[in-house]
Amino acid sequence: MSAITDFFQKIQNQILEIQTTINQIKTSWENFQKFWDLFFTLVPWEVLLLLIFSVILLSIFNSVSPKTPKANLTIAVLLLAALWIYFWGLFSKEVSYAKVIIASLYILVPLHAIGLFQLVFLWGKKWYWNNRRIQPKTWESALHQLSIDYHQLVGKAHLYHEEIQENRDSLQQEMERLELSLKGIKSLLSEKNHSIVKPSE
Repeated sequence: MSAITDFFQKIQNQILEIQTTINQIKTSWENFQKFWDLFFTLVPWEVLLLLIFSVILLSIFNSVSPKTPKANLTIAVLLLAALWIYFWGLFSKEVSYAKVIIASLYILVPLHAIGLFQLVFLWGKKWYWNNRRIQPKTWESALHQLSIDYHQLVGKAHLYHEEIQENRDSLQQEMERLELSLKGIKSLLSEKNHSIVKPSE
């Protein structure tokens, strides 16, 4: 009798294990569906298709020019975007250029995010130092900046004295910095002159 009970108990345990496995698969499938639903609410499905075809083109471009993967991917995305617009126009009267541009930006912006950040950082740095040159806070800081810019210009002029034409841009940048520092000193002198001038009685 106990053998029969054990047999049915094993069957019941196996059924419970099967039910547990089915429930786990069902839960995993639901989580998978939720993930992709959330993913496609954040990222349009067109972006995924564009990325897949871009990677295929990228492998072809990399075989020709392996040292420029970022430029290759950019060209692949732009080329596919142009083809997308072209074929869309063939089969439809209205082409949503915004959808194509947004899908392309989903790939291009992260791809060039570091470069864009560096570009913004360099622009901000240049603006900050130019502003400090034009509007110095003290006479000592203005003279210090003028001295630095002057010595950098003279140093590069001596360094490039045999290759002036090839390094004109670099020398012109140094001259522009020096001119800004001179403007800063002129602004300080102007402020002092205004403070010295007394109102006429």
